Amino acid sequence: MTPPEDLDRDLRALAPGEPPAEVVGRVRRLAHAELEAATGGTWLTTAVRAWNRVGLPAALAVTVVGYLSWAVTSASALYR
Repeated sequence: MTPPEDLDRDLRALAPGEPPAEVVGRVRRLAHAELEAATGGTWLTTAVRAWNRVGLPAALAVTVVGYLSWAVTSASALYR
């Protein structure tokens, strides 16, 4: 039996192999098709995606601006 160190050395010495272009293309097409099938879906999926991409960042920005406005107003009231 080969010691693990020799096996590691032999495996590292192997040249990487590239799959044929047609295999790469087929895998890419299948992956894109499955991704499209997984991301497309019900109206709930679309609504959640819209909330996560638009609604949540907008709500966060409004909250931050509102808080900063309140903080500046409160801080300036302390100096009066």
